[in-house]
Amino acid sequence: MPKLSIYKPERGADYQFLDRHISEMFTVGGTDVFIHKYLGPQNPDEADATADKPRYDAVKETNIQDMLFLENRDRKYDPSIYEIRGIYNVQDVDFDMSQFGLFLQNDTLMMTIHINDSVQTLGRKIMSGDVIEFPHLKDPHALNDYSVALKRFYVVEDVNRAAEGFSQTWFPHLYRVKLKQIVDSQEFKEILDLPAEEGSAQTLRDVLSTYEQEMQINNAVVQQAEADAPKSGYDTTNLFTLQR
Repeated sequence: MPKLSIYKPERGADYQFLDRHISEMFTVGGTDVFIHKYLGPQNPDEADATADKPRYDAVKETNIQDMLFLENRDRKYDPSIYEIRGIYNVQDVDFDMSQFGLFLQNDTLMMTIHINDSVQTLGRKIMSGDVIEFPHLKDPHALNDYSVALKRFYVVEDVNRAAEGFSQTWFPHLYRVKLKQIVDSQEFKEILDLPAEEGSAQTLRDVLSTYEQEMQINNAVVQQAEADAPKSGYDTTNLFTLQR
């Protein structure tokens, strides 16, 4: 008689049974997340692409555009949006004003997603560079002049197997994804150039970017500094000298 063992070297019926029930848990208790799939750095041969060429010409997503700084600045994203389910702990986002300047704390989210469901939806595992949109975090009451709801976008920084995602079969079922809020930078140009809403003339950059406000603050600081100190250095024209 063979020894009893829950673990088996192959992913058999026990694994499939547990995986279906874990997936159902995300269907019942998870939230929808929209994924803007990262296709890879822009193909340098297609930098001057014409209208008859695809918008999403890119090299393989595992390639690195700049080997010196190890970064991909000209990122291409799939125009299609993919929908999966995720679970994460909602937390307060606070500003740290104990130092000079304004620092945002707790802006990093750790989200759990189902491995097989996400791979089946995306066609590959989720990876660094993918941008995730949370539809349930839209703010329809923001204090601005826009008539659209402000959306929340996060970029995937790291992906690992979640410790709680290992079942009795010793096979993993869940990914633990580290997310960080995106900023108005070159990497996310294609995301921020999308319309704020369907049929809207405004882009996401118009309603989400803080560039204009930061430039207005900077210009106001420079103007005040010029008014307070119109000349540089020291004024030595009215100094007294000692006579012997």
